[in-house]
Amino acid sequence: MVNRAGYILLVLALAGTMAACDNASDQPRGAIVLGDSSAIVTETDEQQLKDMVTDLQPVIPPAENKDEDPTTPPPDTTAAGVSLKPAPAGKPQATTPPAPEQKTPPPAANTPGLKAEFKEVTVQIPGLDVKQGGRNTDLQRANGAVYSLKGGDINGATLRVSGNVTKVSMRYQTVAVLKSDVGDLPLEALSVTTKWEPMKGGNNTYRITDLDPKSLEFYDADASDIRNAVQRAAQRRRLSRRKVQDLVSSVRHTRNANQKPLTIKLRSVMWKIDGKDIGGRMYSKQVRIDVPL
Repeated sequence: MVNRAGYILLVLALAGTMAACDNASDQPRGAIVLGDSSAIVTETDEQQLKDMVTDLQPVIPPAENKDEDPTTPPPDTTAAGVSLKPAPAGKPQATTPPAPEQKTPPPAANTPGLKAEFKEVTVQIPGLDVKQGGRNTDLQRANGAVYSLKGGDINGATLRVSGNVTKVSMRYQTVAVLKSDVGDLPLEALSVTTKWEPMKGGNNTYRITDLDPKSLEFYDADASDIRNAVQRAAQRRRLSRRKVQDLVSSVRHTRNANQKPLTIKLRSVMWKIDGKDIGGRMYSKQVRIDVPL
């Protein structure tokens, strides 16, 4: 208690001394009396009563970078083998060089471009660059295969089969296409699929012919069919009413599906291979190549 009372007296003495120095009044003031309520200062501001240690929560703004947009994440360059993190001083930065781009050359004329390996028969068309469609590329239990043409000419190519084959047939599909300022517009109403025609060949080798532009069959359409087909195709493309009318007007003098501004395009070619398996049971397999318009 003695130590505490002495500490309080010392504090009051210092406070009184400072007040006396700051007071510019010429009137003399008496000494500070312990317990005098007039010497006690009462603080009413809550902000001044807070504990500055526990309540201090400084807001530190992030560093500004005028060259970068803070809302845009940094580009991911790890896929290219480049690291944005600098290497430690004195040590070379170890980076993984990017793997060389694998470019698949187009198949040569003497290599199997298309090769469909069914359980009963294998179908090949050398010289074509194709991509097989679908997730399952295993054709051992399949009855058909679909490919998309990426390069090469189907017309004039050779189809080869291996197995007990009794008949190979071919058919194709064409469509009239309108060339316009909004791009090529396929006219689905003027599409035609030919009948199955047996192919001529020997030793399981068949030459693919009659797919040149002058030999392709097309829809036998009149002027009314063409205008209706153009209108439907334009509306399906969701063009404006004014644009639909302009496209229909562009074919007002067209009398058949192979007359400008229309042209006949090969859309797909199909082959059907019939034969017998090793057990003497009949089988039928089909291969189709879709041609981009």
